[in-house]
Amino acid sequence: MRATMLFAAASLAALAACSSSTNDQASDTNVMMANDSLMANDMATGADDMNAMDNGAAALPNDAASFIRMASASDLYEIKSSKLALDTTKDKDIRDFAQMMITDHTKTTQGLKDAAAKANLTVPPPELSADQQQMLDSLQPLKDGDFDTAYLTQQMTGHQKALALMQNYAESGDTPALQDAAKTAIPIIQKHLARLQELAKQGG
Repeated sequence: MRATMLFAAASLAALAACSSSTNDQASDTNVMMANDSLMANDMATGADDMNAMDNGAAALPNDAASFIRMASASDLYEIKSSKLALDTTKDKDIRDFAQMMITDHTKTTQGLKDAAAKANLTVPPPELSADQQQMLDSLQPLKDGDFDTAYLTQQMTGHQKALALMQNYAESGDTPALQDAAKTAIPIIQKHLARLQELAKQGG
């Protein structure tokens, strides 16, 4: 945007230097109209960019109630999908990973409950989001390599979203006890992502 405006200004200066006195008024008018058009386009682009940023920020809550709901749902999805993995996959590495998911996300769920209690907040029963339920449903009929690939792909996506959720709330959340819980969860999620990357390389 800034480069576009500088280019328009340079064009205006060059045109003014080359114009004859009889054409100065018409040239200046044309350049001003072109410059106004560029400014309008740049403002529209900037507005679109801000809207995209706002939409992204809206998905990462700073209030306790929304954070608890999303964090609880994230843990629930990890546990349910990983229990399904233990019932389905024959791959030892994936089975080990799934067991780690169940163990670790059970701990983060308890940490969230403890933090909420410390802040005198109630944690409602967790519920999967529509997207999470759809992902879980899509795993149900899969077998063997198809299941393994889909499970690991979903885990990567889920953990990336969970990490963004925790990092955002740890930085700008409205309840200190829950911020501490988010900070505790961050290295756990990062460990899971690192292991997922290892598994992806092994599979490749």
